[in-house]
Amino acid sequence: MRFKRDEGFRFSFGTPLAASFAMDEMNGVKARLIDLSPNGMKLSTQHDIPKSEPNASNKISVRFTLHEMEHQIQGQIIWKQKAIDGYFYGIQFSQDKKDQEEMIRDLKQFAKRQYSKNN
Repeated sequence: MRFKRDEGFRFSFGTPLAASFAMDEMNGVKARLIDLSPNGMKLSTQHDIPKSEPNASNKISVRFTLHEMEHQIQGQIIWKQKAIDGYFYGIQFSQDKKDQEEMIRDLKQFAKRQYSKNN
């Protein structure tokens, strides 16, 4: 399992955010957003998503709310890890620059709000 951690930043949520995802015939599956970067996320769920054939697409659509703004991001599962109460998945985004910048702006606002709450 390889992790791509050479990004500018990765924001880890102290308390995971509620999220849901859809892929293939699964729709609205509950999940928790563990961390987020401009290019991807770590997602936790109790669902075991079967591994696709080599070179097959593991496309996923993830929905979550960040700083009162709902985001729906398309991506691809690039890794999977068994956890005590479910599974962790690494999702690499396939979004354009505009959507990426909007998410970064919302993430910064969320971080500021969290910092203000704790101080």
